[in-house]
Amino acid sequence: MTTSETSTPAAAAPFPTPAVGWYATIILALMYWFSVLDRFIIGLMVDPIKRDLGLTDLQFGMLHGTAFAVTFAVVGIIAGALADRFNRRWVIFTGVTIWSLATAACGLAQSFWHMLYARVGVGAGEATLNPCATSMITDLFPRERLTTAMAVYAMGSTVGSGCAYLFGGLIVAMVAQSNDFVLPLIGSVRSWQATFFIVGLPGALFSLMIFAVPEPVRRGARAVKRQANSFWRDALGSYMTLFRFIRGRSRFFMLHYAGFGLGAMIVTGAGTWYPAYIGRSFGWKADKIGLYLGVTLVISGVLGKLIGGLVVDGMYRRGRRDAQFRWYGCSLLAAAPLGMLAFNSGNPWVFLGFLFLFLTVLSPYMACMNASLNLVTPNELRGTGVAFFNATAGVIGAAGGPILVAGLSDRVFGGNIGMGMTAAIAICCPLAAVLLLLGMKSMREVVTEAEASL
Repeated sequence: MTTSETSTPAAAAPFPTPAVGWYATIILALMYWFSVLDRFIIGLMVDPIKRDLGLTDLQFGMLHGTAFAVTFAVVGIIAGALADRFNRRWVIFTGVTIWSLATAACGLAQSFWHMLYARVGVGAGEATLNPCATSMITDLFPRERLTTAMAVYAMGSTVGSGCAYLFGGLIVAMVAQSNDFVLPLIGSVRSWQATFFIVGLPGALFSLMIFAVPEPVRRGARAVKRQANSFWRDALGSYMTLFRFIRGRSRFFMLHYAGFGLGAMIVTGAGTWYPAYIGRSFGWKADKIGLYLGVTLVISGVLGKLIGGLVVDGMYRRGRRDAQFRWYGCSLLAAAPLGMLAFNSGNPWVFLGFLFLFLTVLSPYMACMNASLNLVTPNELRGTGVAFFNATAGVIGAAGGPILVAGLSDRVFGGNIGMGMTAAIAICCPLAAVLLLLGMKSMREVVTEAEASL
């Protein structure tokens, strides 16, 4: 059977009511919350995992960043094609279930390789969420409200990482009161292994919540013909179409990918080392690190995303078709000195104060990155477009960021994580800002072109 999609009926359909749109966005944000919680909980247990599995800082950086990010990118390529073809709720449900069970499987690890395989599973499951969720949100809101909606969705990432430290620290402290736990069917496990079970298994049940979200009408899709039982051929065809689309707008995409990719090295990559830096520099325990770092991440992230989303949408309504590039390029320039001051302070409270400002300024990253992509890309390529970005900038940022900091720390600064962080910020933030600011003209051109085709 041949299926086809045309843009006219979907484009003419009214948007859902704001209540429906925001309800769906909040559910998707909660999914994002679970994904980031499962992704980052490992960061609070650096020292016990290294001790029991005999790992180096570089190996831990590979577990936290590389294993996750490479899998996230590769599987995301497939997930993007799924998002453009099938019911996006079912794709998300499958992914949430996989990453939740894989997080629990981290608690079974007895070696570096066991942990590596489990982290691959976490990356594979989480790869499904962003292509589907950002595609759905773009179909739920008009263009002038898109960045704010993306910001609310991205709050799931902020609250998830904050809760990974806040609640994760409490869980780690609680289970650390006993060196070993005996679990049914599994037997004796270390306290850090029990932590993975506590945070991982509930997500498998929560995955059912995605069916409380409506599957929105796909808007702005151009006519597409697909043959039954030919998913792989159609998927390859979609990526070929995407590459042709990108080639015709090469300056915009080159500067978008490079600018946001370098930004991701700090936004996602550097965050790996916050708990280790605090513990080694100030001697704080996991529960205290989790409390203060978690509160800092949550408040700064929510505040920065709301302000950024509202301001960027206001700029868009006033005709600034480069609003996402303009705002985030300036944000990166402002963030660089704040981050460098944070990681060169000798006082934990001064560090947290500057870190709060640093994170507030940087937090609209996901909203600006996703909105700027989806404002340009036609509906039938949005899943593949987000997935291809993740497969390029995702590898650069999430995989390269932790290793960049670790490499600078180990090879240049004699194991000083603070100096490694400072150097990474000094390199990546200004360079990313310049690339995005150079891309403003091309963004105005391609967004205007996309609007004319609606």
